[in-house]
Amino acid sequence: MAGYGNVITNAFSMILLLIILANMFRRSREYLPDQKMFLTLVIANILILIFDSMQWIVDGKPGSISHYVNLTSNALYYMLQILPCGLWCFYVRYQIKMDVKEMMRADLLLKIPFLVNAVISILSCFYGLYFFVDNMNYYHRGSLFWLSVVFTYSYFLYATIFVLINRKKTEKNIFISLILFPLPPLIGSIFQVLHYGYAFIWSGAALSLIMIYINIQKNQLYTDHLTGLYNRRLLDIHLTGCLKNNTKPDSIGVIMIDIDKFKNINDMFGHLIGDQALVETANALKKSISKTGFTARYGGDEFVVVIPADDISAVECAVRAIEKNIEQLNLREGVLYRLHLSMGYELFKCGRDITKCDVLSRIDRQMYDEKFSESIVKNQMSLH
Repeated sequence: MAGYGNVITNAFSMILLLIILANMFRRSREYLPDQKMFLTLVIANILILIFDSMQWIVDGKPGSISHYVNLTSNALYYMLQILPCGLWCFYVRYQIKMDVKEMMRADLLLKIPFLVNAVISILSCFYGLYFFVDNMNYYHRGSLFWLSVVFTYSYFLYATIFVLINRKKTEKNIFISLILFPLPPLIGSIFQVLHYGYAFIWSGAALSLIMIYINIQKNQLYTDHLTGLYNRRLLDIHLTGCLKNNTKPDSIGVIMIDIDKFKNINDMFGHLIGDQALVETANALKKSISKTGFTARYGGDEFVVVIPADDISAVECAVRAIEKNIEQLNLREGVLYRLHLSMGYELFKCGRDITKCDVLSRIDRQMYDEKFSESIVKNQMSLH
């Protein structure tokens, strides 16, 4: 009965992973290196679940065909089981370093155990190293079964140590997701050791992949990589949702922000310093806006903030908070440049016949009116 329970658990895990695959394939045809590795991780996990299910289906069944299916599925299971673990190490290195060359520095170190494991898995069909199938077609662990466990968890240990060493260079949410990834399969393996006949390791791994998809992969679809703010895609979704909703909130304040003379910063100090200016501005916006607010990078040096607001004074309060935090940045010692922002803002009633394009067009016009007015004032002051 445990065998059928394992098959059902595996099937449920495969369905969840197939949903992730379908969602990722539907969204894009172009994939970043970490997305490619994640897709391969998911596919490898699905294959392992398939071969694991095949073992349970034919285990103890009479006939030569069942015997060969049992042998083959076990060999492929053991051969593939450390593939996701190795890929996980590459995935972790890329998430932290964001550089393919840095990621591939561990290439040889991670490939050697995989190749050794593949050879032992094939030989096990003949010499019973990892496993053997008796005359009654029942699976048994072989004398070197422990070695497959060592290979598997050595990869996880390597990845965990690498994450811990680089924890200060890693964003908090990514760090937590990466460090927790081995936990579900580890719990599954402990349960499996204590209760022989149950298989929960790769269902646990499927749970870990779902966690990574939700916390990292899917989040990156809606996050600006440089600033960590939400991107234009999610801004459009969020703003449209707010405007259609006539209950919560009743009205929203929308602020469009532009960094004045940003091109001068790039021209004088280079694009790395320009990127630093964007990140500092983004951090000031995060600091200024409450948790109920929504802050996105609109494009280039422009940002948009959306906040629930009952009246225009709440929006003006947010604007003053932004100006205050930007001024604090400018008062630091040794700053190479001063940041100044132009802002356009307005209060919009939700649930009315107004689109996100109308909103963005109106506050964009207000922002450039402010920029133009300030430019005239500065020119007049220079004449005097």
